[in-house]
Amino acid sequence: MGSASARGSDRIVSRLPLSWTEPGRRLASVVVEASGYSAVEEEHRAMESAGARILATLCAPSEGRVICESIVDLGELDPRELESRLRSIRGIGSAEVREGAVRGFASLPGRTLESAGTRSILMTSRALRGMLLGMREFLGEEVGETALYYIGYYSGRGAAQEHDELLGPGAAPRVNFAVLQAHGYASSIEALRSPDGSRYRIEARDLVECDLLKGRMRGRTSHWFRGMLAGILEASEGGEWEVEEVECVNEGSDKCAFEARRRAPGQPAPRMLVR
Repeated sequence: MGSASARGSDRIVSRLPLSWTEPGRRLASVVVEASGYSAVEEEHRAMESAGARILATLCAPSEGRVICESIVDLGELDPRELESRLRSIRGIGSAEVREGAVRGFASLPGRTLESAGTRSILMTSRALRGMLLGMREFLGEEVGETALYYIGYYSGRGAAQEHDELLGPGAAPRVNFAVLQAHGYASSIEALRSPDGSRYRIEARDLVECDLLKGRMRGRTSHWFRGMLAGILEASEGGEWEVEEVECVNEGSDKCAFEARRRAPGQPAPRMLVR
């Protein structure tokens, strides 16, 4: 159970309470161990009636219990008073309220994350934008974009190889595209394969790489994600693939679109892979 905004036309925004920043507010993390979801509902009502504003919540069953983690705006509440109130609720085995060390910020205790059956990490847009721009800044635009392409290529290829090993030949690229979509790389990824298997057209909406570079880079700005597509197709379809971004939101389109072509045997690789 997580917190999510109302659904827009094609987009759902999920807000994970792992860390939170709202300058000026007294934020705190709240972690409770409950006997069931009915006790969690009581906990939420108690926090709201006490004056706390729940910003995001994540709950999951664990060995016959429910662990529920939230980020809240305390307002004028004393965190110890709130903690005592939560512990008095029937069905709540333990409760911890931890105010952020810096006003305007709070985070949950350290953890390892798992998704798609394996350990995962979550990267914020601040860090990802730093990587996308920093590679260009440090290496120069052309070399930096090539480096981003190959970072995407090898990560996409490695993930696709593992999915085919786990789920059987042919599982990727469909599984990889679904994972990328579910993990927030894009709100939708649609792929159309030619009858002979030599070409793909892939359309991505709300693609994170291009969204983060709006107003900072011009033209077709996807190199990291484009490399992922090439790596996924090589691992799952075999052969070598050229992937070109043919539409980009940073050129006025409503989506980013890619055309992928299998390179014919003996055909030399293009001199520049990023263009």
